[in-house]
Amino acid sequence: MDEQLDFAPCGYLSLTDDGTIHCINQTLLVLLGIKKSEIMGKHINVILTKSSQSFYQLYFFPMIKAQEKVDEMFLTLKSKNGDNIPVFLNAARNKRNETFVNDCIFFPMRRRYEYEQVILSAKKAAEESTLSKEKAIVELEKVRKELECKQKELLELNETLQKLTVTDELTGLHNRRSYNKVLSQNLSLFHRTTNPFSLLMIDIDHFKLVNDTYGHLTGDKILKELSYILKNESRVCDFTARYGGEEFVLILPHTEKEGSIQIAESIRESVETAIWTVPSITVSIGIATAINGDTETTVQSRADEALYISKNKGRNQLTHAEELKKGLFRN
Repeated sequence: MDEQLDFAPCGYLSLTDDGTIHCINQTLLVLLGIKKSEIMGKHINVILTKSSQSFYQLYFFPMIKAQEKVDEMFLTLKSKNGDNIPVFLNAARNKRNETFVNDCIFFPMRRRYEYEQVILSAKKAAEESTLSKEKAIVELEKVRKELECKQKELLELNETLQKLTVTDELTGLHNRRSYNKVLSQNLSLFHRTTNPFSLLMIDIDHFKLVNDTYGHLTGDKILKELSYILKNESRVCDFTARYGGEEFVLILPHTEKEGSIQIAESIRESVETAIWTVPSITVSIGIATAINGDTETTVQSRADEALYISKNKGRNQLTHAEELKKGLFRN
């Protein structure tokens, strides 16, 4: 699990279809006051109150299977010491490794509950009080606005978290998780329609030497500058992501071999001729164009093998996977 998600300002867990807890972040463990070893592999009922257990079975599970998402469902969690924790639940159904999982995000609603109690108290006070009707309305309006502000904060938090789950924090590009999803979508489209796409794997040459010589702050700056070049060279329909470390990936929809080579060469040349804060930065690129029978693993493996050949030829090169079968290499 990414560190950003593990310590995100809200709880996260993923469930199998039978309700088994498959993954949980540190934020939710702290909220519940339990250790990961005490909950992994157990049914979600262990952290739900009785009423929420019924609600989960009758509403949540049928809804997420039918609609593949659940928005703003109210549940009550049960901490290890028996405290009730009211939460808002957002969930999405995703397929990973050929298995469906249900990703759930929990927003603690203790403050919202407190505000709701304030509203109830204000209403009761208005009914029993000898104050004028106008004064009671003013007080209720004030509380309503406070609740609206809190609701807005929750929605903004939800939007921020959703962005964190698909974005690389350093470069602002998509992250590996969102890349895996988009790669799978493009493969599915290819197998249904034969609509072509190509995959570029891009690696900064001698990046470890840059970090060792100039420091990690300079290395981070180079990663950001390269990300800007990749965005600038990408088309509107292209998908650009940081795969990890100094490695990046581009998914090029509607792109055959020759088109992918042209785009890759444009990227390589732009990096080579850019003005850097260190003496020189170049990249090596491996390319694979989807073929019949491809899976996420095979198309990525061919692009990775082509990248290895580019590195082995002396770096600052690009290689298409099709050339590997012919024994041809671009210089």
